[in-house]
Amino acid sequence: MLLLAVWATPRAEAQGSRVFPDVPSFEYPSAAPRATAFVGRVLSVLEADNAFGTGAEAEAGVGEDFPVLALKRGARPITLGFGVEAYARFSLDDPKSSLISTDWVVGLNVNGDFGAWRTTLRLYHESSHLGDEYAQAFGATRVDWSRGVLEGWVRYTTGQWSFLGNVSYALLDQLNLSRGGAAIGVDFQGSTLSVLGAPARPVLGIYSQGLAATSWRISTSARAGIAFPGGAGRSVSLSLVAHEGLSTQRQFFRRESSYLGFELRFDF
Repeated sequence: MLLLAVWATPRAEAQGSRVFPDVPSFEYPSAAPRATAFVGRVLSVLEADNAFGTGAEAEAGVGEDFPVLALKRGARPITLGFGVEAYARFSLDDPKSSLISTDWVVGLNVNGDFGAWRTTLRLYHESSHLGDEYAQAFGATRVDWSRGVLEGWVRYTTGQWSFLGNVSYALLDQLNLSRGGAAIGVDFQGSTLSVLGAPARPVLGIYSQGLAATSWRISTSARAGIAFPGGAGRSVSLSLVAHEGLSTQRQFFRRESSYLGFELRFDF
């Protein structure tokens, strides 16, 4: 009910508020497999990371971050945010559409807005679980991917382009893996045009990440589509997505993965 009340609050009333301030929330690069949005993906797997092999898979992701407290207000606000994410991957070629794995993320972040620059310091816990149906079908056991990660993001926006960089370090790691990480991303939002009488904007993104845990093997994801804005920062978008590198499912973090797909995304 509290979230519904915040959702219904006019933005004019939220201006200057210390609790639930009207400022941008933390956002992943738009092409990142992890998403601060509601996403549904249908994927054509070209190189499989799991025992179902190549074929069709679906992924459902629910992720959002909310600014909850203004630590500093004014033209250059600093805010505390809270975010939760969940991802589930299913085999569409399996008669039961078996659940392959689920990944969960919960964390806090501190965001600073400085004109064209935006910085984020984020502390989150990530946990991954193997799907029961997958485990039963293939006699697989869960990889204990449980990590507490501290990371820093920098975003620079100029015109229609945003450039993002990230460094991370796992403070806690149940698998005792190497702990460093880094990522870069580029986002582009085109000028508004009309599609079927509705305002729309082309969107493009590319994202690359490497982790010391996988010997800095670089994985790259891309997104190209069109977004239909709904006001107040909300939008729905239709996109083509692609990935080449290591698995985006933490249960298979050392396995190679390649896919092409379609994504429906709701940004709030």
